Amino acid sequence: MPFTPVPQSQCGKCQKPVYAAEEVLAGGLKWHKVCFKCDLCHKRLDSTNNNEHAGALYCKQCYGRKFGPKGYGFGGGAGALSMDKGEHLGNTTTEMSNKPTGVNN
Repeated sequence: MPFTPVPQSQCGKCQKPVYAAEEVLAGGLKWHKVCFKCDLCHKRLDSTNNNEHAGALYCKQCYGRKFGPKGYGFGGGAGALSMDKGEHLGNTTTEMSNKPTGVNN
C-alpha cells in the first residue's frame, strides 16, 4: 500500500500550509498567526476581537464600518452615532448606505 501524506490545512489568507504550532482558528478556517489581522486596518486580531465575512477577517470596528448598519455605534456611549465608513483606511465599499431611503426621492 503506497504512503499518502495527510493533506495540510491551508491558511485562509495566504493559502500556504498551516502547521499546528502556528495555527489560529477563526471563521471555520485556520490562519497563520502573522496572517491573523484585519483586512482593512491590518490590526493584529485575537479570539475576542475578530469577525469573518466572505473569507476575510476584520476587527470589530472595521466590520461594523463595512457591514454594519449605518449609524453603527448606536447605544455605544453617550448616544452618539458614528457615520465613519473607514474611507481613511481604504474602505471604498460598504454593504449599506448611510443615506436615508424612501425620503424625498
